[in-house]
Amino acid sequence: MKEGTHMNPEYFAQEVKLAALQAHSRHFYDDIRAQIVAATAIGKTEFSVKTDEPIPRDVLTALANQGIENIDDSLEHKVYETVFDITEMLVS
Repeated sequence: MKEGTHMNPEYFAQEVKLAALQAHSRHFYDDIRAQIVAATAIGKTEFSVKTDEPIPRDVLTALANQGIENIDDSLEHKVYETVFDITEMLVS
């Protein structure tokens, strides 16, 4: 390692943790986005998204503001299933 390139180990550890948490969060939202796009591509207007944790209420509200309505959600065997209807989004 070159002289002067030593990073503070605590700062480095915090950066690694933040990057890992962001990657986990990003994967969660990227998966939801992919399922919405896939449903739209094949002409579905109603579909479900399965996640390991519930989709936050503020995210559901923001999606509803874009015409992606949450019409049902449930928990079964530690898997959350959220049903969406994108009919309104498609006619906007």
